[in-house]
Amino acid sequence: MWIGLAALVVLTGVLYVSFNSWIMPTFTRHEASIEVPNVVNQPSEDAATVLEEAGLETEQVILRKPNLPRDVVIDQSPGPRSLVKPGRRVYLTVNSGDTTTVLVPRVETYGIRVASNMLALNDLIVGEILPDSIPSFYEDIITLQEPSAGERVPPGTVVNLWYGTGLGDELVVVPDVTGLTAEEAQQRLLDVRLRSIVIGEPEEPDDEPLILEQSHSPGTSVSEGFEIRLRYSRTQE
Repeated sequence: MWIGLAALVVLTGVLYVSFNSWIMPTFTRHEASIEVPNVVNQPSEDAATVLEEAGLETEQVILRKPNLPRDVVIDQSPGPRSLVKPGRRVYLTVNSGDTTTVLVPRVETYGIRVASNMLALNDLIVGEILPDSIPSFYEDIITLQEPSAGERVPPGTVVNLWYGTGLGDELVVVPDVTGLTAEEAQQRLLDVRLRSIVIGEPEEPDDEPLILEQSHSPGTSVSEGFEIRLRYSRTQE
């Protein structure tokens, strides 16, 4: 009986040592490790290839960043040079946004020098600076820009500017623009070489609110480039 018990103890010890020293390390690859390559700023396909060749798996996490290159890895987890087991999954944050662009700032109503500085600060190039064909009360102030404010363009895009030259020498008759939308009213005034500004907000929500009052009565004679103020509501007496 004692001999059998001793043999059982020895067998149990041998099995434990074998399992702990050879079987488990082989199964878990406890001592094996891989240094994670750095794939940040690489195209997503190239990054996946590099990691797979290193014995790792990959999974993409999509993120939209309009001002960063498209389809490029902008982050990874685990990070570069981390030691991980073979077959470990590496999560790649990939930008799916637009190609690198900048937002064109609104430089209308600013002076020429200030407008030029604003464009330069946004990685844009000042193109032609031309006198506006329609006079303006505000001399040397930007009256028009192309591309328009709010557009997204590549860095280095040329922006052309037009500036006011002061009131014209000719007199023009102010047309009646009440009952028109703001866009229609302003275009009507531009057609007769007059400028305009819309003041206030519509009293009631409307898809196309109408102009109800203008600062100068229809039929009034004013200089070319004169600014007519337009309102959505009637001014109280």
